[in-house]
Amino acid sequence: MSVLHDSSRRRQDTSMNILCFVGICVLLYGPLISGACNVTLHAQREPLNFTSPNYPGHYRNNDNCYWDIYPETRGYRVVLEMVYSNIESSSTCAHDVLTIYIINNDNQRRGYWRRICGTSRWNILIKKDQHHFHVVFKTDSSVARSGFLIRYYEKTGEGLCGVPLVATSAGKTFTSPGYPNAYFLRQTCIWTITTEHQNQTIQLDTMDSVLQNISSRGTCDRDYVTVYNGQYGSYQLGKFCGSERPVFISVGNALSVRLRTDSSGIYKGFKMLYKAILATTCKVALPAGYSPMVIVSPGYPNNYVKGLDCQWTMNAPGSLITVRVLFLDLEKVSSCVADYLLFKDGTTNDARQLAKICERRSVPIVSSSNHMTIMFHSDLAGSGGGFRLQYSSERLHVSDCGSSMLSASKYSWRSLSSPGYPYYNYNNNMYCKWTVFAPVGYKVTVEVETISMDYDSSCSNNYVLFTDGYQSYTSWLGTYCSNVTGYIVSSRNAMTITFRTDSSITDKGFSLKYIALTKECGEDDTISYETKYIESPNYPLSYPDNANCEWTISTSIDGYVIHVEAVNFNIEHDSSCSVDYVRLYDVTIYETYIGRWCGRDGPNTETAGQTMKVKFHSDGSTSLSGFKLSFTAGEPTYSSAASTNIPAILRGVFGGITAVGIATCCCSGLCFRKKSSPNDQQKRNRSYEGTVYFINVPSNPQTTSTASIALPFMFPPPPSYNDVVKDDPPPYCQAVPLSDIQPIVTPSTSGTSEHQGIDNPAGPS
Repeated sequence: MSVLHDSSRRRQDTSMNILCFVGICVLLYGPLISGACNVTLHAQREPLNFTSPNYPGHYRNNDNCYWDIYPETRGYRVVLEMVYSNIESSSTCAHDVLTIYIINNDNQRRGYWRRICGTSRWNILIKKDQHHFHVVFKTDSSVARSGFLIRYYEKTGEGLCGVPLVATSAGKTFTSPGYPNAYFLRQTCIWTITTEHQNQTIQLDTMDSVLQNISSRGTCDRDYVTVYNGQYGSYQLGKFCGSERPVFISVGNALSVRLRTDSSGIYKGFKMLYKAILATTCKVALPAGYSPMVIVSPGYPNNYVKGLDCQWTMNAPGSLITVRVLFLDLEKVSSCVADYLLFKDGTTNDARQLAKICERRSVPIVSSSNHMTIMFHSDLAGSGGGFRLQYSSERLHVSDCGSSMLSASKYSWRSLSSPGYPYYNYNNNMYCKWTVFAPVGYKVTVEVETISMDYDSSCSNNYVLFTDGYQSYTSWLGTYCSNVTGYIVSSRNAMTITFRTDSSITDKGFSLKYIALTKECGEDDTISYETKYIESPNYPLSYPDNANCEWTISTSIDGYVIHVEAVNFNIEHDSSCSVDYVRLYDVTIYETYIGRWCGRDGPNTETAGQTMKVKFHSDGSTSLSGFKLSFTAGEPTYSSAASTNIPAILRGVFGGITAVGIATCCCSGLCFRKKSSPNDQQKRNRSYEGTVYFINVPSNPQTTSTASIALPFMFPPPPSYNDVVKDDPPPYCQAVPLSDIQPIVTPSTSGTSEHQGIDNPAGPS
């Protein structure tokens, strides 16, 4: 019997211990986040939570729970925020229901009550003192859901949200009503934050933020948060919305946070960390938002202390950073060697200096990337009232650019232009990047048709950048910011085009077209009465290395020939024009070599027939601005057109034998004739002194790309046959190479480059 009695006693003791343990747990941890029921809770200024039993799992069937929630401080009122609700739903809440009563503390009479089920959420405030909430949750035997989570806290005033908070060095958090589920419509909440000590300021970090996005006007004017200095909003430190997560530093030991929501939509809300820091703390990382934020000197508007070295590092993903000086009062010394503000274009020690100031300036300071560092130094001598700066990010418009991957056709030109072209100007702070692909074995050829931008000499503000390959940091092909035209050719089957604008003046933009070609550059064209121009690749910028271009210009008008004249000509010079050069051919039945040009003296000549072929070659060394040639169709410039065609007829009848015979005759008996000067190849319709005239003797009747090795070119070729006037003298004696074809130069097969570029190689370093 005694054994049974002892066993029973032990079971009773164990039960009592469990009950005591549960009771202690409820007392200690229930107020923090309580899933227990039938308990009394005391609301504090810091928000606490209680939940349905087993939350976030399904609640129990046939349950009946209640909670009584009192304010902890006399004269305060309790606020209930339903963060989450998922209770079995019916039109009358007849199955599972959460009922909220307001109870008079003196006579325990029930006043206002609200029945809640489904997923509806409420935000409820006790309007009168000496009342508390009585919350009852009843469930039946059917469906069970995940229940509810309710946040509760005490506050003064009539508003539904916002409480006074005290910042400590440990740091605490507060959230928008309903966070992390959703805030409520048509609310205005104000939190005031103060420090425990006068020599402290408040650092407010936005840990999470999902608010209604910035409006089409670029402002936060629907749902937004505004942070003010002081308890009563002495001036605004900043304003944010969307997904921005700014950091604020108070001036003094108080600030206030104001949330405003409209009636259009609800979002997750925000979570903020606030903590007290020493008033001299001034090394902070600050994310820049689209709405302006403020930085002030420590102690502002009172004088700053001596011996300070402060640093604010700002980051604005996808944006530039703009800083405006609103107020500045520093010790003024020549060259700002005493107290100064230093602005650096980045976050590293060797970042480029944007400005160093000790007096107020009206011009804003703008970064060239999404980082900026501001340093403040004060020496041990004089002091001043400090400074107040306003900073913001300038949005880089990237969803406006269209598809970033473009395919070049082998059969027709396709067009690409800046966003909005030609109907309206491009936006500020745009960043567009397109990669143009051609089929394997082809190269991308781009023709720039027009560029209309805010121009600067270094093309560092607004520009179009062309790079060779798949990325914007590979080999540089050219940067344009003025109204120039020309061809740009890739060395492989891809080219990247980058378009960048700053925050100043906007303009119409650019227009270009692109195609996939097997030859690197050049095209065939037919002209009648208009003038046709061809340019070296990238003209007037430097042409690329190892270029091989070919153009064919024809006319269909009988009796007309092709005239060519150099508008601009500047390619690498050597005595034999064998490095970089332009070659011309007269195309009839065969291709007849006319001449070769380099240096600064371009061609000024014409064909005998109706077609001219132009070939341009550059090697792998020096490259210059290239050339621009004009072509017109017209009658031959000498009097007898019939004489123009005699060499062609002879070539057709006698072929190579006739050509060799003429060359032999030339060199065998008439070597006493005067040689031409280098400038003679430029002359057309020009009278010569005396009776000495010259004609061009063709080297070979047919030229192909597989010709034999070229002989040395001793001096520039003589004038073309068309430069000879009527009553020709005997042919001029000149040793002409049997072939004028140079060894073929091909680009590297690796398709790579050691050069590492940046988005704007032409810009400031």
